[in-house]
Amino acid sequence: MNCISMSRRLLLQTTAWAFLALTLAPTAFAQSTIDRIRRHNGVDSGKVAAITPLGVTISKSGVESTVPSEEIEAITFGGEPPGLNTARNALQTGRPQEALESLAKIDATDVTREEVIADVDFYTALAKARLALAGSGAPDAAAADVRAFMAKHGKSFHLPQAIETLGDLLMAAGQPSNARTEYAKLAKAKSPYFELNSALLVGRTYQAEGDHAKAIAEFAKVVASTDDGAQIASLKLAATLDRAVSQAAAGQVKEATAAISDIIAKAPPEDATLLARAYNALGDCYLQRKDPRGALFAFLHVDLLYSQEAESHAKALHELIPLWKNVGRDSRAQEAAEKLAEKYPGSRWAKQ
Repeated sequence: MNCISMSRRLLLQTTAWAFLALTLAPTAFAQSTIDRIRRHNGVDSGKVAAITPLGVTISKSGVESTVPSEEIEAITFGGEPPGLNTARNALQTGRPQEALESLAKIDATDVTREEVIADVDFYTALAKARLALAGSGAPDAAAADVRAFMAKHGKSFHLPQAIETLGDLLMAAGQPSNARTEYAKLAKAKSPYFELNSALLVGRTYQAEGDHAKAIAEFAKVVASTDDGAQIASLKLAATLDRAVSQAAAGQVKEATAAISDIIAKAPPEDATLLARAYNALGDCYLQRKDPRGALFAFLHVDLLYSQEAESHAKALHELIPLWKNVGRDSRAQEAAEKLAEKYPGSRWAKQ
């Protein structure tokens, strides 16, 4: 065999091996036995050794560490069906319908690991809840799915989020007292984060009932806490905003407007949920101050910049309808009304 033939053969073999490696690589990764905990500020990999509602213990090279539930964004389990992570990512980026479709394609007979079964059940219930909260489903039916998950997987690290989601659905259904019962359960956890989150959420139920004195007392617990950390700092910022909302409702509009403006200035740009609620709160303050133009610009911020926040966006659209009419822009008012009816047909804001 001459040198040219040998070189050609070697090239063909090298190309074949490279193609085979590229072809098999995704399959090998998908069948990995490694578990990965994605935290807000990093990733831990190894083997999940234990799960409780308060945290997940992961083992690597014989060394175990526990990650608190509030720090966990998601866990990918070794050997899980690819559609599960697709659903997680869809939910994280505000696409619950796509998540539900991905989950529906998972063959239940292929899932045997208990942790993976719990994830499939949780994300299915969460996707339905998100759709209902966005006005595209019945809160009562979604609440039943969340309760079913809680009954079946009472030791899941998703349990605190499930409790909060159930409370959110009850709030959407106009049942703040029942929501308060659920939110209060979080305070039973031996965790400063969940105790403070419980106070924040309980305060919002009083706020919804118009009992702003009790609401302010709950928010004050969060703001005054000496506990720290990134997650708790986020709760304190949200509680400061909600306290300002209740102060405005109680007549302290000038002070509330200043506090909300300060929150908007200091809030992390990526915290769309907080900023959307803050601009809506600012809009409410301007309405109380008889400043419809200021209110229009505040609610317009939510429509243009934070439309992915379903509840806040629906409220903003609801408020924009009369405000556009007030400045003689009937076509914009009609546009807002149509958008509200189309995107959030089941929302409480579309029914008012």
